[in-house]
Amino acid sequence: MLDILLKLNDKLLHFLACLVITLTAGELCAVTAGVTKEAADWMYKKNCKVGSGWDWLDILADAAGIAVGSVLRRLVFDY
Repeated sequence: MLDILLKLNDKLLHFLACLVITLTAGELCAVTAGVTKEAADWMYKKNCKVGSGWDWLDILADAAGIAVGSVLRRLVFDY
């Protein structure tokens, strides 16, 4: 049960991080941050044999945060 909660918390953090980055710096910065984070996880797992590795669900959470942030930017901030 704890493992499921930790995974959900991780996805929520990915969502929120990309949402905030999108709102403050834009979509391209958020995409770059999300992909860079996953690439670092993949390299760390590959080279050090620890960590989570590449996770497509993290990328999905990033994409959802970027999508919501993008809509909010256009609706609320009008830019």
